[in-house]
Amino acid sequence: MTRIRLILLLFLISLLSCAALLLPGWFKNPRELVQGEWQEYNKLGYVEVTDCTARWRGGNYRATFQYSWLQDESEPYSIEISRNQEKYLVSLSFESDDLAVVDFHIMEKLPPEAREFIRQKNKARNRPEDELKMRFKRVKSEK
Repeated sequence: MTRIRLILLLFLISLLSCAALLLPGWFKNPRELVQGEWQEYNKLGYVEVTDCTARWRGGNYRATFQYSWLQDESEPYSIEISRNQEKYLVSLSFESDDLAVVDFHIMEKLPPEAREFIRQKNKARNRPEDELKMRFKRVKSEK
C-alpha cells in the first residue's frame, strides 16, 4: 500500500510542478500584451502602442492619445483614453495574443450623421445599433 501512496505522491508533485511552470504563460499581463504595432482589421489605419501612449496613423490623419488603465484584472479591460482635454472610455479584449477587439463607448459624442451611419451599418450586420467596435491584428516584424 505504501508503494501506491508513493507513486501517487510523486505523480501529484510532478503535476504541480508542471502547472507551476506553465501557469504564468497562460495568464499574460494585458499591459504588456497591448504594446506594439497594430493594424486595423480592414486596413483603415495603424496604431503604435507604448506603455501610456497610442499613436494612430491612417490615410492623411495622425493622432496621439494618452491612455490609462482603469481595470486590468479580467476581460474586457477598461481603459480611459484622453486627447485634447477630452476623455473616452474604451473596453479592450484579446481574442488571441495577436488579435484585439476595442469597443469604443463614444456614440453620444459623435455627430448625429455619424451615429446614424454607424447604426445603419450595425443594423445591416445584425449587430447592436449603438456598438462601435474595431478589430486590430498585430503587425509582425520581419526578421
